[in-house]
Amino acid sequence: MQRRHLLLSATLVVGAAVAISYAVKLSAYGVPASLVVSCSLAVGSTALVFASRLADLFEVTTHRCQAPGCDFQARVRGVSAVENRRWQETAAEHPTHRYRA
Repeated sequence: MQRRHLLLSATLVVGAAVAISYAVKLSAYGVPASLVVSCSLAVGSTALVFASRLADLFEVTTHRCQAPGCDFQARVRGVSAVENRRWQETAAEHPTHRYRA
């Protein structure tokens, strides 16, 4: 969990640096301040969401149903080996199968 906090903090700093860089570039063209702020916030938040998704890639375990066509899945993070095994069995033996149309 500590590593995730460090990654998100570092990403927030990088996102803020990129947002400030965009703000400076936009200000040089005489873009109104309200647009500069909204663009900068969009760039910063996009960087933070991207890092969160990237961190999930490395920290989340996904267990999927093995039935053909079923899209059931269970995503777990930070659980013990016993709990991880329980979720694996739940995904393999769940009673309701969901199929994509």
